Amino acid sequence: MKPFRLLLSIVILSLAGVAAAQDMPDKDIPGSHDHPLVSRFAGSLITGYQTVDYDRMLLPLGKTVDDKLSKSDTAEGRITRISYVAPPGKSALEIFRNFQSALQSAGFSTRFSCEGDATCGDGYGFASAVLDPVLQALNPDSTSDLLHELEPTNDNIDALTAHLSRPQGDIDLVLLVGKGDNYPPGILLEICEHQPMASGEVTVNAKAMNESLASSGHVALYGLHFANDSATIDPSSKATLEEMAKLLTGHPALKVYIVGHTDDTGSAAHNLALSQQRAQAVVQALAMGYRIAANRMAAEGVASWAPVASNATDAGRAQNRRVELVAQ
Repeated sequence: MKPFRLLLSIVILSLAGVAAAQDMPDKDIPGSHDHPLVSRFAGSLITGYQTVDYDRMLLPLGKTVDDKLSKSDTAEGRITRISYVAPPGKSALEIFRNFQSALQSAGFSTRFSCEGDATCGDGYGFASAVLDPVLQALNPDSTSDLLHELEPTNDNIDALTAHLSRPQGDIDLVLLVGKGDNYPPGILLEICEHQPMASGEVTVNAKAMNESLASSGHVALYGLHFANDSATIDPSSKATLEEMAKLLTGHPALKVYIVGHTDDTGSAAHNLALSQQRAQAVVQALAMGYRIAANRMAAEGVASWAPVASNATDAGRAQNRRVELVAQ
């Protein structure tokens, strides 16, 4: 038995007697919501959620052979990943057929689909190939829960990869529905909205920052990136941090506020704490990594209370998620 299957078997055997009695979650996880293009199966609840402004997504296009996809592709753009737990008493096939019908009606064309071990290959292997890259990103605090909700047993796996062509940008979609013994079905939905990578973010150099501070008193720094729903600064932020340090080093009398902003997804209390934590992380990065005196910087978080665009669209929410440099 391979290590992945062994782990899964241990989880199932040890929890099988308890799982049937466990209650469904009573609400979606904080900060999550359905994608505007695809609604949830009625009665399902969100157990994992991630959005990334620009990333790569795996597209399964063939069954598994020796636990590896025999054919696959990738898509790049804005990625949304959502995992759901379906209501008890529903089969993986019923859920899959509902999604399949809705996608067809919306104009999606199917690039690949499989139902059960016969066409997916080994169900465990197929699910593993699709899930391994995304489980931790979806909900790192509940990875084991997502595992037993989404991993299939007894041939209970259905999946498809679909594509939608549209003038405002193509869409690629991956759907996986799996059901383990003694658990309600789990649903994984991944959506890639094709769009060009945001360019020019790190060209806001020290000179441009200084000019913006002089003319308007603040400058938005979209080149600062964080892990999803986290204050961990992504390595891609290095160039912007370097320019901020150059500005502060070149103007030793300058004092600034580092102000974190979020979109309006999630509760106000959560967003206020997150925006403050992100601002503080930038202050710490400049103080520790670039030797900027900490007393020249003050971290502030204002949640979603100072938007620069509508929060009704993905593009607007992306604009609102930002860090600003404000002259004191």
